[in-house]
Amino acid sequence: MWSKMHRRRFLKGLGFSLALPMMESFKAPIALAAPTSGTGQAKRLVCVGTYLGFHQANFFPKQTGKLYELPYVLEPLSQFRDKFSIFSGLDHRGRNGHEGWKAWMSGYASGSVSMDQLVAEHIGEATRHASLQVTCGNPQDDARVSYTKEGLALPMVGRPSALYQTLFRSDSDKSRIEYVLKSNSSVLDDVLEEAKSIQRQVSKRDQRKLDEYLTSLRGVEKQLQKQEAWLEKPYPKSSYALPPFDPISPEQALQCETVMYDLMALSLTTDSTRVLTFMVPGWSQVFEIDGKRLSTGYHGLSHHGNEAKKIAEYNLVGREHVKRFGRFLETLAAHQDADGQSLLDSTIIVYGSGMGDSNTHDNSNLPTLVAGGGFQHGYHRAHDRASSNTRLLGDLYLSVMQKLGLNIERFAGASNNLNEWIS
Repeated sequence: MWSKMHRRRFLKGLGFSLALPMMESFKAPIALAAPTSGTGQAKRLVCVGTYLGFHQANFFPKQTGKLYELPYVLEPLSQFRDKFSIFSGLDHRGRNGHEGWKAWMSGYASGSVSMDQLVAEHIGEATRHASLQVTCGNPQDDARVSYTKEGLALPMVGRPSALYQTLFRSDSDKSRIEYVLKSNSSVLDDVLEEAKSIQRQVSKRDQRKLDEYLTSLRGVEKQLQKQEAWLEKPYPKSSYALPPFDPISPEQALQCETVMYDLMALSLTTDSTRVLTFMVPGWSQVFEIDGKRLSTGYHGLSHHGNEAKKIAEYNLVGREHVKRFGRFLETLAAHQDADGQSLLDSTIIVYGSGMGDSNTHDNSNLPTLVAGGGFQHGYHRAHDRASSNTRLLGDLYLSVMQKLGLNIERFAGASNNLNEWIS
């Protein structure tokens, strides 16, 4: 009976079409199952990735353990050296080049669920925004960080004014938002009703698949209900002064980065979200740093060809990125959460890049730093990639997610954790 159904069958409701999942009877995508979850101590996750990476010799300390000397690029973080740990020798053993950047938070360049989205599923219900994805301007197509379970790249907010509006909407917007939410809810009600009738016409195997799909639709419905509930709570207020225009051109990237970090800190201090990702982009813009215009564009500096002058200027840009990151840590350290803990101590911050050696486009030994989150910090943890006990960046991510309360044992090709290195 189901063999006669059209393979492109759609659910329809109020003029709204929604494709069915892949089944024996007719084909379409299907969502993955959700992971289990447990309990943890840290409460928030922030992931910051710099698209053009860092010069490895000036990011990783020469010494290991606790008595290491901070390298040039990380010197702006000196006041927080007991609040972060540096990890060398970790990566995903994956694809090289800019295309491989997409694997930074997920482990797979083809697009797989990213760590931040697994965490958002676990702790995102407590806030107005389950997660926020931030960048500056309009990055390159391969500069993506956050992926859904379906492998879809989540859009990033690139304008400071748009992020500010997301965080601090006027209460006068309430009726318009309420109308949109109620309309979408009605559409889902109609679609779910039709799906139930189709369920009686397909094979038992397809019934199971359709049930999984309906479960994902109910998840969307739950999100709508959550947003409706949040309508009754006023948006937080802020006196933060935005710049008179959005600094989103490549030449204004460092200025935009500063503002975005400020707004990210505000989103955490107001508890608007507990999961943030920030992709710091990089183009061929020529920066002026400390009154000196660099000799060539940022992207050209990243392909330095081992020329000392280009490496020095590439490090200047990297240090500017780290200065802004350090100011973000300073802001978090100065604010307490509802339990009296500093936001820095209750937030895990993963900082680094999906690019290892930008000069050769080699994505091994990815620059990696973890701050805050209640971990024991202050170390350079070096791992030998040639060791028989080889470890992956995914092992570190397992420790991060477990600290946040997820009951997860495998991720990004990794099946251990690094709890003996960071606990």
